[in-house]
Amino acid sequence: MQSSSYKLSVLLVTYNHEKYIRQALDALFKQVLDGPIELVIADDGSSDCTLEILKEYEGRDDRFVFNYLEFKGNLGITKNYQRSFAACSGEYVAVLEGDDYWCSPLKLARQVEFLDNHWECSLCSVNYLVYEEDRSAFTPRIPAGTSFKLVGARDLIADNLVGNFSTCMYRKSDLDNLPAALFDIRSYDWIVNICIARTSLIGFLEEPMSVYRLHSKGVWTQTSHVNQLKIQLEVIPAYDALTHHVFHYEFEVLASRLRHVIASSQVESAVDAVVQPVVRALPGFIDYMPNFVMRFLRAVMPDRFKRILLKALYRDVS
Repeated sequence: MQSSSYKLSVLLVTYNHEKYIRQALDALFKQVLDGPIELVIADDGSSDCTLEILKEYEGRDDRFVFNYLEFKGNLGITKNYQRSFAACSGEYVAVLEGDDYWCSPLKLARQVEFLDNHWECSLCSVNYLVYEEDRSAFTPRIPAGTSFKLVGARDLIADNLVGNFSTCMYRKSDLDNLPAALFDIRSYDWIVNICIARTSLIGFLEEPMSVYRLHSKGVWTQTSHVNQLKIQLEVIPAYDALTHHVFHYEFEVLASRLRHVIASSQVESAVDAVVQPVVRALPGFIDYMPNFVMRFLRAVMPDRFKRILLKALYRDVS
């Protein structure tokens, strides 16, 4: 393995994150870990004050050596990660996206310790909290624990437990071995981590130590749930080919599940559109409906339609 003066590189990926970047940097500087730590900043052409705020923080903590990647035009998410991974020189690489933050000061130290002691793992991830900004609500990805899980590529295809880049710390040598073709297709953390796990395992620490933020300006958040599923379904053939069909069965099972959920969601949306114009009149109408009619409707109405009707009633009738 190529020697490096850095045990750890932190890859900070930003794009118009002025509203959130201070919280990300404050949490980064609270990490309990000796330096020097390389901080690689991959900004993809922010038009707000993100870079100015980053400059304010430079020099505040002498453990961190700032390395700004040169901006050569907007690259998009996939290509920005390709050049960013290549630019990191540490033995390990931890990723932090500029609108997320770490909620435990021991996150990096525990991940470094884990990778030092688990040669079978090329990636250490952590449990995380999903923060819904519009509701000010936090939800853990899985119930908090104190131990760890070992996750393989097949597990990750069935359930993307890792969830987002900001939970991840990689061995740099394994990032260097990612297939070049990965960056020629639409690639996010999920397929990157599947490729990482082709020849090793992923360690997942059960304590929540990172926060994944859902907000109105997020690229993924702006996409409707059904469209998110369609995007995932569309890329499965390319991901299957990229992994040389080793996981073809798992991808096929996932594709079948996605098609079912998409179809069900579209049926519910169509029925919901029909139900809405009359839903406000239903409470008064039901009051005068004979009991035998109600019993008949309950007997013959499909469960899916019952759920849609009840959901509409509770949502729209005060």
